[in-house]
Amino acid sequence: MVAGLQAPLLAVAVISVAVFATVASGASYTVGEPGGGSWDLRTNLTAWASSIDFSPGDRLVFRYNASAHDVVEVTRDGYLSCSAASPVAAALRTGRDTVQLGGTGSRYFICGVPGHCGAGMKLEGRVSDAGCTKTLPPPAPPGAPSSGVRLCSGGPPTVIMTPGVVSYGAGAAPGSSASINSLLGTMVSLLLVGLITV
Repeated sequence: MVAGLQAPLLAVAVISVAVFATVASGASYTVGEPGGGSWDLRTNLTAWASSIDFSPGDRLVFRYNASAHDVVEVTRDGYLSCSAASPVAAALRTGRDTVQLGGTGSRYFICGVPGHCGAGMKLEGRVSDAGCTKTLPPPAPPGAPSSGVRLCSGGPPTVIMTPGVVSYGAGAAPGSSASINSLLGTMVSLLLVGLITV
């Protein structure tokens, strides 16, 4: 009987990890928004990028007129000189491109159409893990505000457990990421207890 529980418990573990990885992934930012901006000559891309604290795992979504622009990731030197001669990756040209920001440091993007970078179509995204954590905070007392801690990607967070409680944020509304994470944490804990006793 106990051996027959291993397959269902393993299935629950795989599903839980897949759902948790999706919930804990980074944020998505459409370049230039809010305010109707986009990857174009009218949007102040430098001001936009400097207003956001990017974290590892975040995604940049470039929306633009594909017949007039492209997106080229370049080195710092390429960014400063507005040169797409030595790109870091192949130019993106669909009009709706997504780039995931992994690791920390700066990433540089320019429009490779002559004159566009010099006219302001360039973006430096500074990626830092200062505003996120891989360790979840201990549970807050009932009614206390949530911690506002942001999870970084790059592996599952460390779960801080107290007797009988797995906390992923206090005051989570049903269906919210925090309540889903709490449910998943409980499921994973029960699964691990089940596997250990099997």
